[in-house]
Amino acid sequence: MKRSLRFPAIILATLTALAGCASTATRLPEISAPDLLAESLLQESRALEVQSAHRHRLSRIGRRILLANAELCPKTRRDIGVIIHSDDSYAKEMRIAARRELGVLDRPSIFHVIPNSPADIAGLKQGDVILIDEKAVDATDKALQDALSSERAALSIDRDGQRRTITVEPQTLCHSRLRLRSSAAINAIADGRHITVTTGMMEFAQSDDELAMVIGHELAHNTMGHIRKVIGNLILSGFATRYTRPFESESDYVGLYYMVRAGFDPDGVETFWRRLADVDPRSVNRAKTHPTFPDRYLRIAAARGEIRAKQAAGEPLVPNFKADAEGE
Repeated sequence: MKRSLRFPAIILATLTALAGCASTATRLPEISAPDLLAESLLQESRALEVQSAHRHRLSRIGRRILLANAELCPKTRRDIGVIIHSDDSYAKEMRIAARRELGVLDRPSIFHVIPNSPADIAGLKQGDVILIDEKAVDATDKALQDALSSERAALSIDRDGQRRTITVEPQTLCHSRLRLRSSAAINAIADGRHITVTTGMMEFAQSDDELAMVIGHELAHNTMGHIRKVIGNLILSGFATRYTRPFESESDYVGLYYMVRAGFDPDGVETFWRRLADVDPRSVNRAKTHPTFPDRYLRIAAARGEIRAKQAAGEPLVPNFKADAEGE
């Protein structure tokens, strides 16, 4: 016997309610498909243009800091000063636009050559593909790091289908790698190996000096081993606490040295925290995982005074470690 197909009453009532929710009470203006397509293309183009500018700025400023402080970093890497991208560098929704607007390939290729870098001096260009054993390599590939281990590296380049060899002189940088994250949040994150800066932070940092302070702070987290120490505190406390305020203060202090060593100006950068208080007034008096904004403002100003005194005395620009301060 065939069974009749019937919707249970509760499902039918739910579908009816949902249909009512999707019905509007007003007559919306009509828009044409060509207008919608044109506006979509325009917004995609603008978004990629802004994101590209952020990546260029982050790399230009961040690389200076990573280069200037290599001798203070426990781990280093070799670098020639290029940003390499491919389809995987972009969200799936933006890959077609990235191909159209930025010339992205299905294999890694040079997206940006940082001015005055070894790559720039050697003549590498946007769109060049670096080949090692006939394979296009990304900046993080071990094969490329091995190739850059010598003072002078001869790289095989595919440029518009033509092969050529370009010799570059790699530099030694702090090991941390820079990453941009699309997010409106005003934030920057260190994980021990990377420094990730949000587009919201890129917009908020008004000057290159302010952004250098942020990058220096995150680099200090990596070089001072704070991530490992935080994990250790969690384990020792039975995952009951994550005490990080002293590490944040230390990163502000050490990071200011990092930015000054790279040639950035620390004068006035502490006003960053006053402006951030306008956006997040709760943190003026709340100190949970981070110190309060007034605390950070004053400590950065004090650290700048210390640095200026060392510069005036011709002393090395290195942070005062406890053993140094105590004469041990």
